[in-house]
Amino acid sequence: MVNVSSFETSHVHSRSPTQSEMKKGKIEEKAKTVPFYKLFSFSDVTDVLLMIVGSIGAIGNGLGFPLMTLLFGDLIDTIGQNLFTNDIVELISKICLKFVYLGLGTFVAAFLRK
Repeated sequence: MVNVSSFETSHVHSRSPTQSEMKKGKIEEKAKTVPFYKLFSFSDVTDVLLMIVGSIGAIGNGLGFPLMTLLFGDLIDTIGQNLFTNDIVELISKICLKFVYLGLGTFVAAFLRK
């Protein structure tokens, strides 16, 4: 015959805590932390290289929007200064080409970031 009381008590003690018990402070879990200087102690050359490439890609991707704002300002200035001249299309085409280069550069930087 199986002793039911011993089974129930062993089952109760092996259960995971509920959220209400954790909120009430009945069960405390200590968070394991690592000092910053030991965070990268297990990285090898490949990990360091990937972190450097990813950081450069993130910087390049982050520079895309401010550079686009500057180019848009140049575009508006060009339109305003050359509104009644014959070479406005050529001047705007040069700025639009810079937009294309910026888009391609941002695409490459976003690819490197991943």
